Amino acid sequence: MSSTNSVFAIPEPIRKFFSIFPLYTYPAPENSYSKQITKPTLWIQPPRKLELDGQDYFSRDVECLKWQAYLSLRGITDFDVRWDVAEEAGVGGHLPTLQLPNGKLLSTMRIPMWADTVQNSPIDTLEGYKDAEARDESRAWVSLLEGAVHSELEIANPKEQTLTSVLSDGPRRALESVVHPPPAPLSGISTPFPPSGVQIPSYPVHLRYRKAIQSLSDRLGTDEWLLGSSAPTALDALLFAYLYTALQSPPAVKREVERHPNLVNWESRVRSLVTPSKQAEI
Repeated sequence: MSSTNSVFAIPEPIRKFFSIFPLYTYPAPENSYSKQITKPTLWIQPPRKLELDGQDYFSRDVECLKWQAYLSLRGITDFDVRWDVAEEAGVGGHLPTLQLPNGKLLSTMRIPMWADTVQNSPIDTLEGYKDAEARDESRAWVSLLEGAVHSELEIANPKEQTLTSVLSDGPRRALESVVHPPPAPLSGISTPFPPSGVQIPSYPVHLRYRKAIQSLSDRLGTDEWLLGSSAPTALDALLFAYLYTALQSPPAVKREVERHPNLVNWESRVRSLVTPSKQAEI
């Protein structure tokens, strides 16, 4: 037995060499995402500016802001937001994500059903619209907002790209996916990296944006909610998110909305209804 131990013993020179690089072990880091919360918490992209008085907790991301507005306009005001969560930690590697006090995580597709359960709301085949025609028309306005308006905001407020975001296979909304026809990539054709970068002419995009804002103003008119609904719908939450973001954008983008007083007044009124949720205490 002693001869076997001597055969597998580490030679002294190697032992001394290894002593230069000691191995330390540490306890596993605590996962802050799994900490107990007391109320539903929406994980969002950070706000544009963080004010110490807590007056601006609206996400800089249109999709995240839409769901902040959706919850508030549904009458669910007792919820928090947090923006210290990496996008990859969200459901499907995407934000926003709703975390429930029981630790369950909900994707945006499941938030409306959860809201119906919380409020004990009956199933509404019209989705809150006054009739089937308005419900069907809403699809066209969603397409307009997520196409023409979104393209303009992407150009006006470019997001910082990192190597991780370029190489990531996770869901992301690239500008070229909402511009028609989609532009050709600037790079990636003869390299091992994915195609990236696009040359997009800004004038046609801005012209489509201007026409879209005009159409939205004409359709809203003096109605309390878009499409004449008696209560806010998901479309109103989406419209608010885009108008708020446009009014926080560079002058050329902001000016197109300011040309229409009814849109400016509507955004201001809805903003007062959307709960300025506080940051979750994590």
